Amino acid sequence: MPATFNINAKDLNEKAIKAIRERFGNADLEIRVHQVSDEPSHLSNGKCWRLIGLLDWSFEDKNDDEVVEPLIQALSTLSIANIYQFADWLTEKLWHLDTADHARVFIEEDGFLSTDDFLYARCAVVANGEEYYNQILKSPSDMPFEVTFESLLYLPQEAFERKTGEKMVYVPLFNYETYSNQVGWKREEM
Repeated sequence: MPATFNINAKDLNEKAIKAIRERFGNADLEIRVHQVSDEPSHLSNGKCWRLIGLLDWSFEDKNDDEVVEPLIQALSTLSIANIYQFADWLTEKLWHLDTADHARVFIEEDGFLSTDDFLYARCAVVANGEEYYNQILKSPSDMPFEVTFESLLYLPQEAFERKTGEKMVYVPLFNYETYSNQVGWKREEM
């Protein structure tokens, strides 16, 4: 028997969860979030790129932790909702770069693609800012081959943990793992 609940996230507490469990037992739940995008706490695309601009490249080749520290610090001062919004924004940017055309430079003669290397290279593209990201998005043949920045993936989790002292529970808005952008891989003829 399907049922629909409308509840504000602020009102979702242990008592409400217990009531749902008692009433529906082992039923599967589908949770949809309806959020107004122009609310004051919304983290805009421009703000996300400005946060990326906080990466301190003076530590490049020395210590990735130092490179990301200013961004983690800034992100951890924002609301929890903003940290989740940044994580969603990041997954979307990585997903858009997950295409056969962008991966072409990574595919070896035998057809092997290191999915991790390709993901970490996409992270480097985002980490290098909006202008570079847009250039690579429009011109996949310019995709960097030997530049990676895996540390970008963990920024939201680190900021969340610093803010709350707890581990972040997060389901990505976009699956950024290699081959997840099905439209971007449709033309695969490699």
